[in-house]
Amino acid sequence: MARKHVLVRLTVILFWVTVWSVLAAYLPDVLFAGPLDTLRCLLRQIQTTTFWISILHSLCKITIGFVLAFLFGAMLAIAGYYIRPIGILLEPAIQIMKTVPVACFIVVALIWLSSAHISVLVAFFVVFPAVYINLMQGLQQVDRSLLEMAQVFRVPRRKKIKALYLPQVMPYLLSSCRLGVGMAWKAGIAGEIIGLPDLSIGDQLYLAKLYLNTDELFAWTIVIICISLLCEKIVVRILRSAETRWQGGLAWKSDLNK
Repeated sequence: MARKHVLVRLTVILFWVTVWSVLAAYLPDVLFAGPLDTLRCLLRQIQTTTFWISILHSLCKITIGFVLAFLFGAMLAIAGYYIRPIGILLEPAIQIMKTVPVACFIVVALIWLSSAHISVLVAFFVVFPAVYINLMQGLQQVDRSLLEMAQVFRVPRRKKIKALYLPQVMPYLLSSCRLGVGMAWKAGIAGEIIGLPDLSIGDQLYLAKLYLNTDELFAWTIVIICISLLCEKIVVRILRSAETRWQGGLAWKSDLNK
């Protein structure tokens, strides 16, 4: 089954690379770079110091924004769940963060702080509501009858969290992280393209567009996709490992149901 799955994925990739090649054959190079030109450009870029410094700068800042959004989103969702007035107070802010266009926020944010930190704030802005909403929904889905039973039997809070809350909340956390990582990279790079901080991926994309280096533009796009997918895998693996350590609570939950 694993071999079949890999074969299917390779077939899909080959199909889209073929489509890419066909489009490149009929479109001008200045408008659309083919896979071979993009690969050659990427290999040239890999050999430069600027390439790695730009990746490192953008990676660090977007990661900081994502981590801060995850921590604050989780803490405020828990606070809003247990303390209802906090949830009511935060609801308008969450709705605004969900609906305000990222481009508008970037322009306003550039008034508040330097372009060097714009990707941190933008990544936080788009990830925070996703984490808050998903975690709040997960907490609200916890079985009330089990909570009441745990209260009757005076189950310690630590066991209650481990057995009842975490198994229910974990799928929502995983969903918010999968969504949030991609959103953080898209919004963070968009912020860099508008703010143009030195030695960043957004700055390199802007220069490639300015000089009509389409192959370089495509190469950086592939880099962004690969880094985003890698970050998503790492975050999910961390959460899965934490979930594995908490699996002991599931056995206790089964006993409680009996």
